[in-house]
Amino acid sequence: MRAVYLGAVAPLAILAAPAWAGEAVVFADAPEWVVPADFDAAVEEDEEIVLFDRQLRLEDGVVRRFTDIAYAVRNSEILSQLGTLQFGWLPDKGDLAVHRIEIVRDGKVIDLLADGIGHEVIRRETELERRTVNGALTALFKIPGLKVGDILRFSSTTTNRDQALAGAMQATEGLTPKPTRLGYGRLRMSWPQDSGVSYAMLGQAPEPSVSDAKGYRTVELILPIEKLEEMPEDAPARFKVPPALMAGSFATWGDVAAVMAPHYAVENTIEPGSTLAKEVDRIRAATTDPLERAALALRTVQDEINYLLNGMDGGNYLPQSPMETWALGYGDCKAKSVLLLAMLHELDIEAEAMLVNSENGDAVQQWKPLPGAFDHVVVRATIDGTEYWLDGTSAGSRLATIREVPNFGYALPLRASGADLVKLDQRWPGYADRTMRVTYDLSRGVDLPALYDLDVETRGVLAARMEAQASATDPKEVLGHAQKFTDDLFDGFVYEASYSYDPESGIGHLRAKGVLSEAFALDRDTATHKIYTATTNWSFDPDRARAAWRDIPYRVTGPMTSVEEATYRLPDDGKGATISGSGDLAERMVAGTRFERSLTFDDGVVRVTDSASYIPGEIAAADIPATKAAMRAMNSADPEIRISAPRRVWELSDREVAQRVKGLIAPANNLVDLWPDEGNFLMLRSALKTLGRDYPGALVDIDKAIALEGSAAAYTGRADILTRMGRFDDAVAATRTAFELTGDLSDATAYAHALALDGRAEEGLELLDSIDVSGEDRSTVAQIFAEIAGTTDRSDEGWAMLAEALSERPGDDALLNSQCWFVGTWNYHLDDGAELCDRAVKAASYSAAALDSRALVFHRLGREEEALADLDAALKKEPAQAASRYLRGIIRLGRGESEGRTDILEALRLAPDIAARYERYGISPAR
Repeated sequence: MRAVYLGAVAPLAILAAPAWAGEAVVFADAPEWVVPADFDAAVEEDEEIVLFDRQLRLEDGVVRRFTDIAYAVRNSEILSQLGTLQFGWLPDKGDLAVHRIEIVRDGKVIDLLADGIGHEVIRRETELERRTVNGALTALFKIPGLKVGDILRFSSTTTNRDQALAGAMQATEGLTPKPTRLGYGRLRMSWPQDSGVSYAMLGQAPEPSVSDAKGYRTVELILPIEKLEEMPEDAPARFKVPPALMAGSFATWGDVAAVMAPHYAVENTIEPGSTLAKEVDRIRAATTDPLERAALALRTVQDEINYLLNGMDGGNYLPQSPMETWALGYGDCKAKSVLLLAMLHELDIEAEAMLVNSENGDAVQQWKPLPGAFDHVVVRATIDGTEYWLDGTSAGSRLATIREVPNFGYALPLRASGADLVKLDQRWPGYADRTMRVTYDLSRGVDLPALYDLDVETRGVLAARMEAQASATDPKEVLGHAQKFTDDLFDGFVYEASYSYDPESGIGHLRAKGVLSEAFALDRDTATHKIYTATTNWSFDPDRARAAWRDIPYRVTGPMTSVEEATYRLPDDGKGATISGSGDLAERMVAGTRFERSLTFDDGVVRVTDSASYIPGEIAAADIPATKAAMRAMNSADPEIRISAPRRVWELSDREVAQRVKGLIAPANNLVDLWPDEGNFLMLRSALKTLGRDYPGALVDIDKAIALEGSAAAYTGRADILTRMGRFDDAVAATRTAFELTGDLSDATAYAHALALDGRAEEGLELLDSIDVSGEDRSTVAQIFAEIAGTTDRSDEGWAMLAEALSERPGDDALLNSQCWFVGTWNYHLDDGAELCDRAVKAASYSAAALDSRALVFHRLGREEEALADLDAALKKEPAQAASRYLRGIIRLGRGESEGRTDILEALRLAPDIAARYERYGISPAR
């Protein structure tokens, strides 16, 4: 069931409203009760929406809705949208009368109805994707001769007599606020003074003007209303309900309940001996426990009856009978609820139908009593004094999850004697909606990707969602679903996955294996892995700074319970590892959520078990500051795995690193086998082989990827591999192709660097000369030019470019570092180098790069102790900085220290081309 709630301004070219009586369009004058708008005055306002005038008359059980709209055709886009007018109506409830279709051109009216404009009536169900049919008809009018500069005006009336309301009436019209601009806008509602109809305002709606004349009461508002006060996103729904004018003949919620109740009477609605009766008998025989019987009946309705809303023949409010629903095998929330209600009554279980609002239940308390306040029907069963809320349109409900209370806020019991709204009392779930068990294999080291093995167990709706995936047979489709699921959990990729669903228990499983791209954050000599589980990484920061917001509570959503069991296998059996923060977390309530955590660390394995559970509720505005503080205190103690002085990848021999990466290649093989025509997976495997220093194997894969796609990224990857292999000439060709494909500055500078490394620095400089750049890009080009100019006769030019860039960006740390590096690499103005480099180091706040540049200058000056001090400091900041490690090795070897060989070996593992680069600078290890 859906509430009738129409926006105040219809979309361009569309007028959709309920109606009745026939499938033919009626052409007639506007009803006599309509008060004409001043069209000429509206035109004078010179707005795109010239006129929006909606007037409703509620009388004799019928709601008549008149709409008069005019648009100024200001451009070709509007002209295209208005080329065909569409008028919709529901023939089971009323009819459509078209009064006017006119073009106003240069102040003159072209009456298209008088000219005999044709139309076509079609039936099309626009809500089929939502499994809804309503029998709506649409009248299409193609507008002939419309031009930019014209005004198109059209008006119509629809009527609505709802069969379900027994002569009662209701209407709800949304109110358009500023900044929408209208030449003239108005909303009027009127009804006989003795009809019992009353009105109320919803949300931030202003009070209307009210008048009584000739036996009718009229309420009126001029549109647009004032701009709405913005509300915080995390406010309860009652603070965010859109403004509207409501009117109806229902005085109380009891009136609504009494009118709707007869449609949900289920006595003697199941025919004896029918297949439906046999299904009830089956449930009765299965157990004597009434709660188990209720769970079995709910499962039958959820699993055996497909969802389809049939809004025809009054079906928007009138449910199908239980027998009809069972025979058809489909029904909407009303039909499913009536069927469930009938089954429960046959099983002697106390139950009744309840109207709810599935999206904004908290806001129902703000509504005038109307059926339109609701959009859904469920069943409330009472068993042994406990209320159970049973939703036939939901899925996956079983005995374990039947206690869960949905987030509907308020509900209206449908009783012939009438009833008032009841608040849904929440309770804590007895089972987790999701239990995630994951093992992280971090044993390969802090620099290498990690593996994970995941098992996600779900119940209820979450499990039902997995049922469809469980039926998939294409492994690529399954992997796609699993990847989408894990994207919010991990940075990496899934290489193996399966889904399963047990219809008896209603439990779904996703089992997946994947690769984490980066398991650790690295800072100096410490590796950190943040533990992300059910109780960590929470935030609570409601904004109530505005004066108008200070009394608005925070909305807690739910219900949702998550349990996580995580196991972390650490590198080197946990050597150097500690746990920071708080491992154990005693059960506590913070921000409406229950948290609990336990953590153990033994024999290089960390195990975490925790849970987080929250149910719908509110946090009072006065409690928000203290709740923020409590959440900050809890978050500050989130546990982390910290490893001091871990073994790094450059410390591993080729054999060791190959063995560690071998376990990562197998997952990539799986993806390549599944998608042999996808270059991305070949590039992934190539990257992993590069990590394992299998450069020939990496080159084979990247070449296959290029043969398939030939992207710039693939050529850039090829250039990197070739450079590591010392094939500098081939690397030039690859970088050239990447640059030709993109034309990007980054690819241009990579091409220039490759030319210089291949001994063709002049060509690299000519390439940079050809690039037209400005602003910050000029600074980048200057730095690259200086980097490669030293072996040519253009070194003075390189220095001048840096100086000019610095004149535009005085004190720029990157440019100062480039000058320092230029001095060191090319022995240029060496006498001034130390002072210049001091400035660069200070400007860069003693960064590893600046310290490395100054160390090179100190080395050139023979100040080896100072050079070593800078290199040690640089490597402490950035242990993976190959240049610092290489130069330190050279200096150490020159001093007769054997550790220098280790430094050079490790530098070459990090950057195999570094020896060739330093040979260009005239620097080599002692033989």
